[in-house]
Amino acid sequence: MKRKDLEQQYKELGNQLPMQYPDLNFKNHCYWRIALDQAVGDQWNRHISSPAYKNLSDQQLEDVVSHLKSYQQDEKLLDQHNRDSLKWRGKL
Repeated sequence: MKRKDLEQQYKELGNQLPMQYPDLNFKNHCYWRIALDQAVGDQWNRHISSPAYKNLSDQQLEDVVSHLKSYQQDEKLLDQHNRDSLKWRGKL
């Protein structure tokens, strides 16, 4: 898949997820944070300059898009990845 297509999916998925899980009260940037942190195994902005989607390696971008797609199907995975993200950020 071309990088441009992956970037488009990144944006679309992040914007769709808040509508899928309105009870979580997450904004689009929350889903991006969770997937980005999971892709790098740490707080993403310690390793990647902002805006992340433009500075990710191709593999990292593929991983983030894959995580975002998984969240559409698996709320438990989303919850676990959010907990991981919050731990890496010292908030849990």
